[in-house]
Amino acid sequence: MFYRLRKQIKTRRFEWMTRGVHATPPLTVIPAPWTVVSMVAKGDVQMYLISMKAFYRRLGSGKLVAIIDRDMPKDSRDTLSAHFKGIEFAILEDIDTGGCQRGGTWERLVYLLDRARGEYVIQADCDTLAFGGDLREIVFCAENNLPFTMSDGWPLATMSAAAESARTINSDYIGIASERGFERYPDKGRLLYVRGSSGLAGFAKGGFARARIEEFHARMQAIMGERWREWGTEQCGSNFAVANSPKPVVLPYPSYSSFFPGGPREDAKFLHFIGSHRFEEDFFARHALHEIAVLREFCQDFPLVRPVKLRAAS
Repeated sequence: MFYRLRKQIKTRRFEWMTRGVHATPPLTVIPAPWTVVSMVAKGDVQMYLISMKAFYRRLGSGKLVAIIDRDMPKDSRDTLSAHFKGIEFAILEDIDTGGCQRGGTWERLVYLLDRARGEYVIQADCDTLAFGGDLREIVFCAENNLPFTMSDGWPLATMSAAAESARTINSDYIGIASERGFERYPDKGRLLYVRGSSGLAGFAKGGFARARIEEFHARMQAIMGERWREWGTEQCGSNFAVANSPKPVVLPYPSYSSFFPGGPREDAKFLHFIGSHRFEEDFFARHALHEIAVLREFCQDFPLVRPVKLRAAS
């Protein structure tokens, strides 16, 4: 009870501090051969405005899709449409997950892979913030059809190596437990994995078929049993899909990283504010305020972001 109360207080404080985002100018969606997809709950609208405006003005172009619940209030949808001219909506309940489970954001992963059959797709959570000068690594990946993920320094490895690494971690979290279960996965010595984050990931056009994620889901469910229904398994699926697509890229750490006590600050330019640490130190809110100040002066002339050479994993 006290945890929920503290979370509500911190959330309200964040919303109060960053309420100025509603007064920032709208952005017009500029078509490009890629789409940025986010799952937006009715309580995430203000956070999404901050996150996506900061992200999109650095990306420069691309279609936008918000996956929303059917019962999202009309005024929330209107707010999104007013701030992002040309945004598309996908109804969560209408996404056919096929052989994958419903819930735990598996609908989102299936939608991403289905959409990636015809174009490059970027997934970005609402609780992320770009606050550095550019996102040139992501632009490079999008322009060159390279899948990517952020991983807090974890390397691309075989599933067998990932299982061995997970055995050294004293945690029963479903993500770590599932990685330990990779030891029983067929072809574990050839297939790849990266302990990445589904909060920010890129999916190459034609890079990974829905049928493959349904196969992964079925095999992991057989290995993990009912635990595979716990929240967090979709991230394993996202990591598996990126790692086993052609030429996956792991975004440089700590430029792209998660926010946690003692984590990187000075060298980060994109942070994922996950879980119980999301609003600590008012770090998210203070950097959001800077973005809001920039957005107040913002026009439709996006800053030019020049691609840089990155080494794709073989």
